[in-house]
Amino acid sequence: MISIPLEGISTLNSFGTALKRLRNELGKSQAAFAGDIGTTQRHVSFLETGRSQPSRTMLARISADLSLSAGQRAALFDASGFQNPYPARDLNSDEVAETLDMIEQRILANWPFPAFVLSDSWDVLRMNGPGSSMLAPFVTTSPVNTNRNINLLALLLSDPFRALIANWEEASAGLYFRLQAAAAHSADIAAHFAIAKENGCFDHVLRELTGEKTVPIYVPVVIQLPEGTQMRIGSLLGRLGSVHDALVEGFEIELLVPLDEKSETAMRTAFGS
Repeated sequence: MISIPLEGISTLNSFGTALKRLRNELGKSQAAFAGDIGTTQRHVSFLETGRSQPSRTMLARISADLSLSAGQRAALFDASGFQNPYPARDLNSDEVAETLDMIEQRILANWPFPAFVLSDSWDVLRMNGPGSSMLAPFVTTSPVNTNRNINLLALLLSDPFRALIANWEEASAGLYFRLQAAAAHSADIAAHFAIAKENGCFDHVLRELTGEKTVPIYVPVVIQLPEGTQMRIGSLLGRLGSVHDALVEGFEIELLVPLDEKSETAMRTAFGS
């Protein structure tokens, strides 16, 4: 343990703040956290208050012994003052662009129905041909983020797109709970979600939950196209495994799935797959 004088504690203790934030995120007491990493509650307390500074060994132990996300590991190393093995990258970096290209070429291009790569704020970072065909009629009329990418959430909640969902009240409950979880990790999602709730988009969810109906295993989204074609759609959600980058860790791959043969034929016809 590396100790520093008490009079030095008044300086900014970024590691202690980061460690306490991490411990709270994990829902652990100082004693439980200490037990997980093989140290004492007193040592954890000293680290959080700045009376002790972490060693590289302690940082490695926290990272290896706890189930931390890449973002959590990066934040801890960044606050420690040691070299961060998880450098911050942005969407404009060559490495991130190469990763997105790989997902587009190896996954999206091989999926015959609309498929997207979404950021943690639901900006569409990549899409395949059917996905582009699906969104094309709406991108000029929906409140999308024109400064960066199409924002799929803004599009889904726009009046033109919601008008196509024949079973909005039944299907949107799943979207509600998905957004609720995502809002805890994205300020942009939280803002969109709050506006949607204020506008009454999800008022029916509480009514459904207070009723006596049994909720089915899954609820398809029923899309009613203007010419009368109807399709029942679900989606598969995935992420890359073995990711060590906080930004890429937040990327979500969404693959739309027709839930019956009639819907498959309609999707192939409508979106050119």
